Amino acid sequence: MSKSKMILIVDDDPDFRESIRIILEVSGYQTDMASNGREAMECLQSRKPDLMILDIMMTTDTEGFDLAFELKNSEQYKDLPIILLTGFLEKVREEGPDEYQHILGEQWPAKWLFEKPVDHHRLLNKVADILSDG
Repeated sequence: MSKSKMILIVDDDPDFRESIRIILEVSGYQTDMASNGREAMECLQSRKPDLMILDIMMTTDTEGFDLAFELKNSEQYKDLPIILLTGFLEKVREEGPDEYQHILGEQWPAKWLFEKPVDHHRLLNKVADILSDG
């Protein structure tokens, strides 16, 4: 596998973005970063990544979901692999599931989900696994 693959990291937490960037780049991957869905779309217009790591809850509780659904329904990006990241499960545990039924009832727009805080070894293994298939 060529580790020169490009990964787009989309998260509203600058410290988290930076830590994931460092981990990926030390492992030989190229990265690009965005802090919200709008910036992610701008990045996608300039260069299509091989993989996107996307936080679910940014400006809104569903911004990452909304972007992932938009990409999966797009002819240009429907095959872009997406790893979803979330603190969502903790939020559901704290606040109860009633407020989030509309999310829980949806078919998720990605195959992979990592809960924050992310186990970096597991994430790197999954990234390598996904990118070796392509």
